[in-house]
Amino acid sequence: MNNSRYRQILIICLLSAVAFTACKPKQKIVYSTSPVEEKANHELFNDVIACEFPYRTFSAKLNMGMTSGTKSYNSRANLRIIKDEALQISIQPLFGVEMFRLYINPDTLFLLDRMNKRYVLESFSTLKELYPVGFDYYTMQSLFTNALFVSGKDKIDAADYDTFSYNRASDQYYHMMAQDADSGIDYAFTVNGDDRITSTYLMQSEKKLYMQWEYHNFVMLNNVVFPHKINMTFSSASRKTNAELVFSDVVTNTPLQLELNIPSNYSKASINEVLKILSPKK
Repeated sequence: MNNSRYRQILIICLLSAVAFTACKPKQKIVYSTSPVEEKANHELFNDVIACEFPYRTFSAKLNMGMTSGTKSYNSRANLRIIKDEALQISIQPLFGVEMFRLYINPDTLFLLDRMNKRYVLESFSTLKELYPVGFDYYTMQSLFTNALFVSGKDKIDAADYDTFSYNRASDQYYHMMAQDADSGIDYAFTVNGDDRITSTYLMQSEKKLYMQWEYHNFVMLNNVVFPHKINMTFSSASRKTNAELVFSDVVTNTPLQLELNIPSNYSKASINEVLKILSPKK
């Protein structure tokens, strides 16, 4: 096939892809118009739980953007979750070719770096000693699915409402705040008048560690609204990273299988080595 013919075919494929994307129906964003009400603390807590997005399995395509210092990255990715069992993100910068994979389950974090043929495999107990940022598998699962969590617990029950202190920031938002007893990390949720979580943060003041997730573009899905855009900020004394996730093609409750597989020719690395590449200093 000559070069001219090859270019023609490539252009047709690209135009077809653009046309297909353009023809997708726009999703209708659901905006909150309800002012906050006077509620007992346990009522607010139960209402937030009742508004959580229901799923057994969850998969979605992501458009990712990340800025750290003077560097910016953009990529596509796939997110898959089996509730309370495993979560996996496959990062695919070009033509669906996986470059990185993050896999976590309640015990373990696994990061696969295909570019450099290496991997990170650490238990959450070890990571908490190195990076006391106050989260585990259940926290990460909740952050990606816009759900409430209680630090150190894999399940939430009605009695956990008194873990938090509560206040109203204005006539539009509630605040729910708590502290992890082991690490001293403060964490909090901002909740709007429709009982949806609009932001979550975790902060360790002593070590100047901070993480915030903001939820936007709520769209009706399975008769419940789910945010289709997440803005994230991660900062420490020496580094700040901003990221954005835009969700599409969200599918729930279909069979999924997630496994931790280490290629035989990959070498083990420390998480610090990988983080230096992904999040260079300012």
